[in-house]
Amino acid sequence: MDRMDNEKNANYGGYFKRAVDWWVVFERSRGWVTSTKGLPTDERPAEVANWLRIDRRNLKKIPTIADEKQYAAQWRAWWEALQPDWRSFDADNRLEQVGSGEWGVLDHPGKNGVLMTLLSLMWWRDIATSQTLHDWNHAARDVAWTIWQMALVNSRYVCS
Repeated sequence: MDRMDNEKNANYGGYFKRAVDWWVVFERSRGWVTSTKGLPTDERPAEVANWLRIDRRNLKKIPTIADEKQYAAQWRAWWEALQPDWRSFDADNRLEQVGSGEWGVLDHPGKNGVLMTLLSLMWWRDIATSQTLHDWNHAARDVAWTIWQMALVNSRYVCS
């Protein structure tokens, strides 16, 4: 997990750090299992698919992302497609961080699961511009909240 460890040395911010911290709790609560089945591919950015197919053995190899705005829009569409039906949107068309229920396909541990959303979110941050950094921060906040909620479901490692 060198790529995730490098997060501490980069400027990914508090929301992303919380997302990584809760991801560890999430994975631990599920016994660090992995599977060959990944997250659904509907709306997934092409860069994620290409990386999974070609470069996944080297976590340090970041895919080339030619159009940051397009990648950001595709990443958000993929993230929204992964959400359960009970999640709602606010007036700004952003996912609200309220509610509870089953997480469905997103509740997927291992190297092919929610880790891919974190890794691909890092790639977005690495190329984010001042025009899209605000959107990235909203995405990081929602990812942190989502992983936190999933980690709480059956974790005995959570302190109150």
